[in-house]
Amino acid sequence: MGLTVKDFAKTLKIKDDALLERMKAAGLSHSSASDEITPADKLAILKSLKERKSSGSSSVTSSSSSGGVTVKSKGTLSQPASSTLSSSEGLTDNIEAKRQAAAENLKEQQQKREDQIKEAIRLKQEQQQAAKKAQQQKPATQQKPQTRVNVKDQLSRAAKDYSRRETSFNEGTDHQFAKPAEFIKRDVEVPEMIQVGELAKLMFIKGGEVVKVLMSLGVAASINDSIDQETGILVAEELGHNGIALSDSSVEDEIIGNINYLDTPKTRAPVITVMGHVDHGKTTLLDFIRKTKVVDGEAGGITQHIGAYQVPVGDSVITFIDTPGHAAFSSMRARGANTTDVVVLVVAANDGVMPQTEEAINHAKAAGVSIVVAINKMDLQGADVERIKGDLAAKDLTPEDWGGNIQMVPVSALKGDGVDKLLEALVLESELLELKAHYEGQAQGVVIESELDKFRGAVATLLVQNGTLKVGDMVVCGSAIGKVKSIIGSDGSKLKSAEPSFAVEILGLSTVPDAGETFQVVKNDKEAREIAEFREGKLKDRKVLKQRDESLGNIFESMGQSDKKILNVILKSDVAGTSEAIVAALADIGNDDASIKVVASGVGGISESDANLALATESIILGFNVRSDNAAKKIIEGEELALSYHSIIYELIDEVKARLSGLLDPIIKEEIVGTAEVLEVFNSPKFGQVAGCMVIEGSIFKSKPVRVLRDDVVIHQGELDSLRRFKDDIGEVKSGTECGVGIKNYKDIRPGDKVEVFDRKEEAQSIS
Repeated sequence: MGLTVKDFAKTLKIKDDALLERMKAAGLSHSSASDEITPADKLAILKSLKERKSSGSSSVTSSSSSGGVTVKSKGTLSQPASSTLSSSEGLTDNIEAKRQAAAENLKEQQQKREDQIKEAIRLKQEQQQAAKKAQQQKPATQQKPQTRVNVKDQLSRAAKDYSRRETSFNEGTDHQFAKPAEFIKRDVEVPEMIQVGELAKLMFIKGGEVVKVLMSLGVAASINDSIDQETGILVAEELGHNGIALSDSSVEDEIIGNINYLDTPKTRAPVITVMGHVDHGKTTLLDFIRKTKVVDGEAGGITQHIGAYQVPVGDSVITFIDTPGHAAFSSMRARGANTTDVVVLVVAANDGVMPQTEEAINHAKAAGVSIVVAINKMDLQGADVERIKGDLAAKDLTPEDWGGNIQMVPVSALKGDGVDKLLEALVLESELLELKAHYEGQAQGVVIESELDKFRGAVATLLVQNGTLKVGDMVVCGSAIGKVKSIIGSDGSKLKSAEPSFAVEILGLSTVPDAGETFQVVKNDKEAREIAEFREGKLKDRKVLKQRDESLGNIFESMGQSDKKILNVILKSDVAGTSEAIVAALADIGNDDASIKVVASGVGGISESDANLALATESIILGFNVRSDNAAKKIIEGEELALSYHSIIYELIDEVKARLSGLLDPIIKEEIVGTAEVLEVFNSPKFGQVAGCMVIEGSIFKSKPVRVLRDDVVIHQGELDSLRRFKDDIGEVKSGTECGVGIKNYKDIRPGDKVEVFDRKEEAQSIS
């Protein structure tokens, strides 16, 4: 049903009768409230209203049901001219009148407000002009009239004056702290070890800012932790300051710095280091010069220690240092090059320049020492001297006969050919260097090698560089101290003193010093203890830093790598240099899935404490040229700990690689052994759904796992419930044969699907 008169009246908010009267006035025939109103009727009503407004009437009539008043445009009131007008006409006219009245009222209020603002501005301007005129007309000599004293105002004024004077006084003083407006770059002196808080004070910043910078550099340290000098300088530069390395004025510097040599330097014997690739004949050449058989005593025929020997050549004496050629002994070769005057580079004529040959050349160049090349194994077939010279010339070692300055002597270490010429070349090279040293005074030099002997205790091989070492001298070697009880020469003879360029063994040290440490003779036991305690403290600080860095590194490495395998190792060796080389070699073993952690390493036999540490940390024990004592054996056998002895370094490394490979999980590889295509699906009362298949590739095995593929996408993986050929239950169906396949717990197989049979194989991983 459409819109009725009653509904339209509600919309207009007028009575039904009023709307019907208005519709009659518009010429419409509606007589009751239930009559429908069409859009044409609405337009007729609207047209009637417009005609009524435009009829030229000068008044708008408003009436009520009881009569009304007429509001004319002039604003006068009059009685209605006709009382027959409908109440609806009066309502509409009343609304229009109210709108016009409200608009006129708003305009009047706005105009009134503008007039008030203008009047207020005018009055204020007049007051200001009057005040200016009064000040100009007031005589200068006129005295102010006596006013009443306000004590409160006086006190307030006095307090303000005092505050103003106090502020001006503070601004004029230099000691008041003021935050700098601009950044001040400072020179920050950083000692070898410094706490984070102390470093922050030197830069005049909060400790938290230093901790933030350390965290950005990957160093986790609190305000109370210590950092090394390099890290401190890096932090200072990151914060915009100038970091300066400060060398601590320590007890060591005071005591050792006061040692002066008053005698005139005299000519000393040269120190020659024999270097080269493994198995190129270094030790054999040195054996011929010494007329001994050292190679026979080395395990595997390769040198694994630094050996120091003195050989008389004519009227002079030459000290030879033999270094290992194996790749693991890089630090030993570097140490040998740093303590020598001339390097003899041994190159096999039938082998050429090898990796350790290049490394030896680099060590010698870094140390700034002269090089003499011995081209060995000239007695073998395939020896080519010119090829060797060409290879060495490519490494910036140009021979003398090619216009260079490097002496190259062909020799045969087994037969002794050319050895005399090599010695002459060494003597000539040392004479050109004019080597001199002080002979009188306290001895000092370097520790070449050290070991812990079961009967003799701590033994150190020393190379004297200045002064004369005597029996009874108090010696400091790193953090080890002791009185020299015995001096043993390279030939095993006991000596009373050792002059510069002598390589000797000494007994009497408290502990085994590290190879490469310097030694110094001091006046008394007190000075020795002070130096040792100072060095021990520095060593502890370095260990703390190293442990913290390692623990932090382990945390970062373990993030997302909870399955990484770690092989813990405890290493004991006969000499310190070998232990250092083996630890460095073990650190290079491993990959992203497995790595080696050296829990402890040291010199000497395997003790009970080593066995207990291995038990607590679940470590394997490696002994290199050492054995375990009886107490350690009981623990190792009782707890079934892994222990192995070695005398050749590459055998030790191979065993560690094998043990580490055993920790790795095997690699599981899948191999597809057969594929069958589903031709039709049948329902069996015994097996459920059975797929009639044709084997298109390989063989189908009942015992192996299967996958179901639909449109080359895996939709199920499981096992075969049945495999039949005709009515026979079989274990294998080969390619080109039809069969019936039932898949366990799977009922959605369709024609066109593929059944793929695969096999899983495990492959052991290995560490290369």
